Amino acid sequence: MNSDKSSRFAAVGGFVYDKTAAAGEYLLSVLVTVLSALGRGVSRLLRAIDRRFGWLRGKLLGLLKTLGRKLSMPFVRYYKALRMGGNEIRRERDKGFFPACLAGIRMVGRTLLGKRGLLVTICNWALPVVSCVFLFNIVTYANSMTYALKLTVNGDFMGYVNDETVFNDAEKIVQQRITYLDSNKEMFSFESEYAVEMVGYGSTLTKYQLADKMLESMGEEISFAYGMYIGNSFYGALESRDRVDQTLEQLLDVYREGGEETVKFESEITYEPGLYLTESIVSEDSIIKLITSKKSVASYYTVVEGDSPYGILDKLGMTEEELALLNPDFSLESSLFVGDKILINQEEPFLAVSVTRKETYNVATDYDTEYTEDPTHYQGSPTIVQDGVKGTDLVTADVSYINGVETRRKVISRKTIIEPTPQIISLGTKEIPKNVVVSIPENMPVGQFLWPVGGSDGGQISEMMYGYGGYYPHGGIDIAAPYGTPIYAAESGTVILAQWYYGYGNCVMIQHPSGMVTVYGHASYLHVYVGQEVTMGQLIADVGSTGDSTGNHCHFEIRVGGINGTKVNPINYLPYHKRASWCIEY
Repeated sequence: MNSDKSSRFAAVGGFVYDKTAAAGEYLLSVLVTVLSALGRGVSRLLRAIDRRFGWLRGKLLGLLKTLGRKLSMPFVRYYKALRMGGNEIRRERDKGFFPACLAGIRMVGRTLLGKRGLLVTICNWALPVVSCVFLFNIVTYANSMTYALKLTVNGDFMGYVNDETVFNDAEKIVQQRITYLDSNKEMFSFESEYAVEMVGYGSTLTKYQLADKMLESMGEEISFAYGMYIGNSFYGALESRDRVDQTLEQLLDVYREGGEETVKFESEITYEPGLYLTESIVSEDSIIKLITSKKSVASYYTVVEGDSPYGILDKLGMTEEELALLNPDFSLESSLFVGDKILINQEEPFLAVSVTRKETYNVATDYDTEYTEDPTHYQGSPTIVQDGVKGTDLVTADVSYINGVETRRKVISRKTIIEPTPQIISLGTKEIPKNVVVSIPENMPVGQFLWPVGGSDGGQISEMMYGYGGYYPHGGIDIAAPYGTPIYAAESGTVILAQWYYGYGNCVMIQHPSGMVTVYGHASYLHVYVGQEVTMGQLIADVGSTGDSTGNHCHFEIRVGGINGTKVNPINYLPYHKRASWCIEY
């Protein structure tokens, strides 16, 4: 009975080993078949290449054969080992179950752990990789180490620093904290010693960490606080900064309007947490009082066109005495020129606020002037055929302000909304006969002079005489008109000057029977000569901008008592004429 059971058990075991061996042989056969197919494919590829590159065939074929042998050698070896093991299992099966098991174990041991077993081969391949990884880790660790300076201050070990500048900066920080404001403490000296050592990454001190350690080593009363810096200046340490931060935000809120803008303080405000001398700690109230205060700074007013001493005082809201204290040469009789700078007092917030805001606005664009010829009018007599109309551009710009005063404007984009309409001026080409005059208005009051500037509208008054709204020492009125506009004699008389005359540029002076002299300055061209008799309305010159002039105009004066007589207000002798919008008159 027992022998039957043993026989059946041996038969089952043999069956299992037969199937296992057959499966192994089958898998290896499949693998060999795949490799063979791959080899045939490569062979066909080589034949195709051979047809084009025959000279490479031998070399490539030899290389691939060698490579194929190297790659397939382990698999062939394992295949043979499995076949031999299968044959051995079958032979041992006849001897019984246990001999067959032992044969299977030997087969597995040889395949996996033999001299050329699978595990040994894997180890042979893996060990170089593991060695490379190990070497890489060693190199990485070595790179994470760094040389640093071991710092000792006044005999006490402080830590490690990257270089000596860390100690120098830390010493400045400590001295700043020690000598804060009205402190009477003497400067504390620090003597440093260095030694080079290798330390791990991240083991060195920053200047602020070192400053804390140096303060601790002094033996003084210290506390943790937040050092407040405005720019590079230390203003004290705060135990709490919540109310200060709230006040700073409120100062910025004054300038915030919403939209695309950047609002910040001109000087950077920072807090450095750390150890500070107790006497360096200040209250939030004192810091708030400081940052909300104002300071007096020197600033300048720049003289612009049309300014007079009286007008500047009115603009600035200052008295003559106040401005003279800052500018000793200033008085109501001072001569002012465009571009002159006048020192004035101005208060600014202690903390300047910088604002950069994206703004979109309309800008008027100048029109072009086109000239045509008109043979029906005399030479030098321009006529406006079409009034110029300025265009409109939509401009987007980044505008920068400091304390509400614009400091910079950078245009980002510009889009034309309305095209400008050009001004068309017709210039007379007809030759001027002698003594041509303009028509004199009927019923002209006795003693009144003719308006001296012609053209389509006679120009406009752009500056009054000094004492009547004009700047010092303006002795007449300025009549702005286009270049070449005719200038007529305001009254009949004799030409006593027709030449360049100092700041008047090209100038004409006419002596009238009443004893008065009229003056016409800054002309571009003179049509008369000295000694010539002219009648009221006769063409004598053309408007220009010669001499001390910033634009085309006729400077008109009336003098009583000859060429060096008293200058009187011309407005009292002329018909009313339009004034420029900026013209001051009183």
